[in-house]
Amino acid sequence: MQAHGGFAGGGGADGAGGELAARKRPQASLDAPFGPQGAPLPCVAYLYDGTAEGLFSAIFDAYVFHEDPEDFFCDGSYQPRLGQSSRVIATDEEKALRVRRGLVRVGGSKVFRAALHASLSDEPQAGAAVYRFVRYVMDDLGKRPSSARPSVMGQLAHPCVAPVASLERQVLNEAHRMKQFLRFRQKEGGLWVAVCNSNANVIPLVMDHFSGRFNTQPFAIYDEVHRVVGISQDGRWRLSRASAEAELADCAAEELMAQAWCVYYDSASIDVRYHPELRRQFMPMRLWGNITEMSRPRAHAIGEAALSGLPNAAALIDG
Repeated sequence: MQAHGGFAGGGGADGAGGELAARKRPQASLDAPFGPQGAPLPCVAYLYDGTAEGLFSAIFDAYVFHEDPEDFFCDGSYQPRLGQSSRVIATDEEKALRVRRGLVRVGGSKVFRAALHASLSDEPQAGAAVYRFVRYVMDDLGKRPSSARPSVMGQLAHPCVAPVASLERQVLNEAHRMKQFLRFRQKEGGLWVAVCNSNANVIPLVMDHFSGRFNTQPFAIYDEVHRVVGISQDGRWRLSRASAEAELADCAAEELMAQAWCVYYDSASIDVRYHPELRRQFMPMRLWGNITEMSRPRAHAIGEAALSGLPNAAALIDG
């Protein structure tokens, strides 16, 4: 069970009421001036904090300001186009939840999950793709009777649906890799820690998987690219921003266990079926630095002496 703010960690969504709606402009939330006589800005980019909640807040504000932003960027990675202005959008969980409820009401939870997963992508145009997708669902399909609405995610040739479907597939593939290739190390005090360098912000998507397997055992997963850490304790987890890396010392037996794992990895391999190109396809080299068996010498160089102090070493290797 997750215990964190927002909805980035949950795939499901409720079907309660609420929708995207234009409201009176709150002047206090503006970070860029309006055009002549208070008109919406014609050429504007929205800057947000890089979270799913931040992107959905920005989409909500596009309705509030009656604007059609050209781009959505994480604050700090923005490179303005010629003549383009920008607007910094503050993350507002209530606005994000209203977007969620609107998508669920019109298209169902599958449509919301597609937008959520796509918003976790690192692709520069992911934010704009999600925005156009939401506009299509709410402005086009939302005006039709429910009986006349087509399956949104079945329209893979639609220019507003295809990019989101592609981004969702990429993000879910990366989440699947993290479930396979995360390697945990036991630290002093009993905390298990894994470090990853994913090409999408997938920590919210894998925490349920590992929390169910660790049960009440405390663990943490740190994404060194996005500087996000997922922390689980007593079966409940939350997300946090990591402002600085903390070096935690391994427990006394961790090095021995890592060597034992390398011995098992090498003993299970079949040399005559060695296929490095296929391995790089399924296990990208960018991940190897955080994978125990790929970032260490081959286990046969460690020798049997490495296992001499490990109780039940044979059972560990055979099992």
